[in-house]
Amino acid sequence: MNSTVDFHRQDPGHAGSRGGGGHAGSGQGEGPTGSPTRGRILQIALTLMAQRGVDGTSMRDLASAAGLNVASLYHYFPSKRELLEAVLVEHGILPIHAPRPDPLEYTEDINSPLAQLLADILVSMFKVEDFVRLMVGEAIRGESTARAVGLDLFSTFEASIEEWVTKHRPDLCGADGAGGVARLLSAMVVGTFVQHASGAVPEDSADLVAFSMRRAREAADVLRPRE
Repeated sequence: MNSTVDFHRQDPGHAGSRGGGGHAGSGQGEGPTGSPTRGRILQIALTLMAQRGVDGTSMRDLASAAGLNVASLYHYFPSKRELLEAVLVEHGILPIHAPRPDPLEYTEDINSPLAQLLADILVSMFKVEDFVRLMVGEAIRGESTARAVGLDLFSTFEASIEEWVTKHRPDLCGADGAGGVARLLSAMVVGTFVQHASGAVPEDSADLVAFSMRRAREAADVLRPRE
């Protein structure tokens, strides 16, 4: 992961800029959502949390690294939990919506919308592998923010997969609907990541895109429609 970040670029909410304690979103139409400053905060937060962990990165540390006063940072993110959720969603680590739900949108030569769906999720996790490792580790150790955010996003992720399966693969729905399949696929994604992160993958997984597609194809093949 690229950890080179311009921490001290001036912006309307910079602690040293004119106006002192003004909100970071007050300049030239910037607002709390979708502004360049917000995006920069999220990138810096990703870097710091990957280096120090969620628990080891305070909001004051982040404000200092971003060149903001603490009040300006809280204008964008009222709590560390909301900040962590935004980092995860921004980088697609655990999507809060079922990604690419229309099978007609799949253009890669992967021959299965379900396989592409799973591969997309795996690749998004591997792109920020160091951060995901730290967050999962802290959640396992019981760090409250990482655990709460992980629970929220995993629950939403499973619900999104369940919705996708219900719409596009109703043949997989059992007596209780698609919930069981969604839990199975979620466990497959997390298990694949943990296997790779722990070095327990027997085959060469240096090419993470190819590795993700290979594992996604295997899962989709097990669940392929039967003639």
